[in-house]
Amino acid sequence: MCAVGAARAADEPLSLSMAVMPPRVLQAAISPDGRYVAAIATEGVGGLTLIDTESLKRRRVDSGRWANYGSSRYYKEPRQVRWINSELMAIDYGLEAEARDLDGKLVRRLGAAVIGKALANEPESPLVLVFEDEDHEEVARVDARTGRRQRLSVPMSGKPTRWAFDEQGELRAVTMSSAGFWADTAQLSHWYRSPLTERWEKLLDFKVTDDTWRPLAAETADNRLIVLSRQGRETYAVFAYDPVQGKLGEMLAGHPTEDLYVLDELQSGQYESVVTHGMKPQRHWFNGRWAGLQKAVDEAMPGHVNQLSGDPQGRVLVFSYADVDPGRWFLLDSRTMGMRLLLEAAPQIQPAQMRPMEVIRYAAPDGLSIPAYLTRPAGAAGPRPMVVVVHGGPAARDHWGWNAEVQLLATRGYVVFQPQFRGSAGFGKSFEQAGNGQWGLAMQDDISAGVEHLISQGIADPRRICIYGASYGGYAALWGLIKTPQLYRCAVTLSGVSDIGERLTDWSDTNADKASRELMRFHLGVQDPARLDQVSPLKHAQRIQAPLLIAHGDRDRRVPVGHSQRMMKALDLHKKPYEWLELENEGHSIRLLRNLYKFDAALIRFLDTHIGTPPAAASAPP
Repeated sequence: MCAVGAARAADEPLSLSMAVMPPRVLQAAISPDGRYVAAIATEGVGGLTLIDTESLKRRRVDSGRWANYGSSRYYKEPRQVRWINSELMAIDYGLEAEARDLDGKLVRRLGAAVIGKALANEPESPLVLVFEDEDHEEVARVDARTGRRQRLSVPMSGKPTRWAFDEQGELRAVTMSSAGFWADTAQLSHWYRSPLTERWEKLLDFKVTDDTWRPLAAETADNRLIVLSRQGRETYAVFAYDPVQGKLGEMLAGHPTEDLYVLDELQSGQYESVVTHGMKPQRHWFNGRWAGLQKAVDEAMPGHVNQLSGDPQGRVLVFSYADVDPGRWFLLDSRTMGMRLLLEAAPQIQPAQMRPMEVIRYAAPDGLSIPAYLTRPAGAAGPRPMVVVVHGGPAARDHWGWNAEVQLLATRGYVVFQPQFRGSAGFGKSFEQAGNGQWGLAMQDDISAGVEHLISQGIADPRRICIYGASYGGYAALWGLIKTPQLYRCAVTLSGVSDIGERLTDWSDTNADKASRELMRFHLGVQDPARLDQVSPLKHAQRIQAPLLIAHGDRDRRVPVGHSQRMMKALDLHKKPYEWLELENEGHSIRLLRNLYKFDAALIRFLDTHIGTPPAAASAPP
């Protein structure tokens, strides 16, 4: 009976209510002494829970409360927890951060947000680094026990955007952004405060579009910086930087084809691991004890990304997730190698019911190799209906791991194809820069080539393919119907760009910031209105033949809702079919649960209507 039940469960689609349900546990962290695990939960009243790692007893220490913030009133609930030492936790509430003890009692107010520990090599130190203001322009070092704080000075030359501290929590490097009132571009500069002079000195002026290094940390003993750079190479690696000579030194850690993604304990300059972020993240330890534990955990839980933290000689917290698993936290006793389940991010999800995410590559028309994720439905082999999901950005990327929307579609019989077209970030400098000036051109051709590849492989049914995306992905969905109408039977655009030229002048938050505006124009590669009109869906609405679902948040500041409103007017003018879904009180991303349910329900209904019919009943797209 159990086997039959399991088989039946594996064939059932992921329900909409389960897909949109927020995780029951958002985050967890283990104390320096290994005695407690603190977890941010959402189930019940939500809040902060402490788990005794010896008895496994749990107690809620902070459930949130109503509070005043300026002239507003909001519900102040824990959003993130990190340990200051074994007796104090730093709780981030979104608008402010506080230090609380093991009973949840307020000890000190810290500031707007916590950056991290000031003394990375002293686990029981009460000193933390914080942002004092919402704009993250003022930094202080605070004693979480006494409340004593020291504001750290920055150069008087604009707004700080990046920070780097030394092993004592002193601010040693900062990146500043400045733009004159009449200037249309932003000027960036790297600054360094030497431990020998304690004076701020400018190291480098550069433009927002320049591919320069980023400060990560400082080492006072060697009077050098630790930076992230891909100068002279394809991928980001960690280098030493000599501020006296003004040049990069030795490479400390790097990978030839994958960017370094996360670095541990950089303030000490003695980091123990790095993470490479290719199509699937992988952690590389330089500490032999940690490396052995990682190997053992990976062998015990294959097919998962297993993140380890804690004491390699004592208790270790393991967060394990996969493409079919939203994630679980385990407590590992490194002395006995016994491991116990502590928490589940989404216990309603059954991994056996989910579909694995494959990594594939295919050739673009010009021969460029394009990486992609492919999630296939269960059942017999053969051509299946397919949804092409295009990520936003476009200088962004998709990631390997649990994705509720992908599983919502795949468990309903749809192949889900996620192309990482040129211009996507994380696949090398040349690959990313190959997307500059290619909106609607080579970037779109990369997507089309992937669709044609999957048709030729007998994976996708050519009569039942829909293209869907948000933001830039929404643009690509619209343009796909216009540029390659033979490929798609329908399209879905969420918060999509319809007029590229309008992006240069609209009232978006991108245009409100000079650095962001300059970077956007750089990626577009051309500002000639006639050239932009050639690849703007709004200017070619009459060419759309297939059904279209348009959804947009009425408070979107990244891509204002006017993009969709004008597109609908153009479609009306040419009597083209579409469905409209307004997401009330929503911005660029869907954050409200009711809107997420509303959109996903409309998405499923639209797909089932237009590409969910059996092949014999489906007609070829016009």
